[in-house]
Amino acid sequence: MSQAEAAQSLGLTIREYAALESGYIPSDIASTLGRLSLSKMDALFGWEEGAAHKTVQQSIGEATPVVRATSDRSTYSRAAWKRLGKAVRAARMALKMPQSALGYAIQSTGKTILRLEEGRIYGDPRTAPLGDYNSEKYVLKRLALLEMALEWEEGQARQILDNTAQ
Repeated sequence: MSQAEAAQSLGLTIREYAALESGYIPSDIASTLGRLSLSKMDALFGWEEGAAHKTVQQSIGEATPVVRATSDRSTYSRAAWKRLGKAVRAARMALKMPQSALGYAIQSTGKTILRLEEGRIYGDPRTAPLGDYNSEKYVLKRLALLEMALEWEEGQARQILDNTAQ
């Protein structure tokens, strides 16, 4: 299920859902999460009844004030994401594949591919421009699908990110 589908099912925007998924919830988003139905989360994700409620209670208990971050908590640097984005774009163009088709192949959207190709992937939504957040975690989970769709060798995307590609 894509972030957009999950967000829509829960009655959230994609930005609100992405922040919830990453665990870094800015104050402007925290105030809107009050409309979230925890029982819907349990049903949507197949959790046992009350699991979402327990998780939220734990999170609130551990919460600290959120300030706008100046440094990203990404596993990979901005340069690494730009390097992968450039390689993805070149491979996609060589296959004459539209961004939307590649997005579908990785169970996402053309907008995710656009952001990936431009290196706009963030580990922390507080460092992303408003309305322009694709989580690193979300994209990393789809690397194997990306490699298959672009006819790359297994592990090639990670090698590009790690700058160890031959």
